[in-house]
Amino acid sequence: MPAEIEYDSNPQMSVAPTSGTTFVRVTPNFVTRYVEGRDDYGLEASLTAEKSSNQEVAQDRLDPRLRAVWKHAAPLWSSEVAALLDRSALRDLGLGEQVPLGSDGSRTLFGISGRWTRDLDPRTSVAVEGSQEWERYSGAVTPDFRRTSAEARLTRAMSERQSIYGLLNGQVYRSDAAPNAVPLPLDPQNSTVVGAMAGVEHAFSPLFRIDAAAGPLHFAEPDSRTGWQGAFKAEYTAERWEAGLELLRVPVVNATFGGLVQSDQVRMRVRYDLDPLSRLEMEAGHGREKAARSSRSLASVAWVRQMSESWQVSLKASVHRQAGPEGTARSNRIGVLLQYTAPDL
Repeated sequence: MPAEIEYDSNPQMSVAPTSGTTFVRVTPNFVTRYVEGRDDYGLEASLTAEKSSNQEVAQDRLDPRLRAVWKHAAPLWSSEVAALLDRSALRDLGLGEQVPLGSDGSRTLFGISGRWTRDLDPRTSVAVEGSQEWERYSGAVTPDFRRTSAEARLTRAMSERQSIYGLLNGQVYRSDAAPNAVPLPLDPQNSTVVGAMAGVEHAFSPLFRIDAAAGPLHFAEPDSRTGWQGAFKAEYTAERWEAGLELLRVPVVNATFGGLVQSDQVRMRVRYDLDPLSRLEMEAGHGREKAARSSRSLASVAWVRQMSESWQVSLKASVHRQAGPEGTARSNRIGVLLQYTAPDL
């Protein structure tokens, strides 16, 4: 159960000068799993209770998260179905969700997803996955929407260290904004995008591996245009540290005027073990939506100490920056996190 005290210099990510806020959060979290034969059932439930020192800037919050998953494994195939409910503050969303600035709002996500994989032979496998998401916003000039995503992948192992794959993917965006309910900057437009990629996974050694893929991407509506998509991931693990790098060019939902747009993202993470009980965790990222003329960046560092089998303490600091047509906003955050885990409860 994490308990945290955090100071945020600009919780609304406002362009105009604003006062800082101190948050006190408690997040009871429960995870359980049940296995019967070839079926695996899992449940994750948490509730974040947040108290703000400045109610004019940020209201008190109760944010639930619930995820249920069922997995089935057979000799040649496996399947997975999951359902998710998640509500988060807009200030806590990631690089791919660049919401309007200057708002103390919430995003509520409802989602269902499924995945099916099958081994065609000892070296070849096929996988199909899909998801349906509904996102609802409050306290922000952001259109509600639903999104359908699907992907089919064929993978061939060339050796113990290398495999190649090809995939087809697509997304359909539909606006659920009620007419005249919220004064949006533009009328949300439905969007459809389809694409394909060819990629390779290669392990240069047990410590270093990469995954690279690229291919065409076609926007079918609201207007027809063709571009490209791609992904590059690299991971390196050493005796006392590990690092990861991720470069993405993917379609995402624009949270200002709705619809699917191209997003360029880069993320980097490093973990370094100071000793058997302490470590440093560093992360940096940048995302840009060229069509929306917006970008978002973050950088963070955390010191983590395992006090005992059940207790862990962390000191963390981060900088968040978002730029858009309204201007540029910056938030500096520093916090202390104490976490208690009861594995046998």
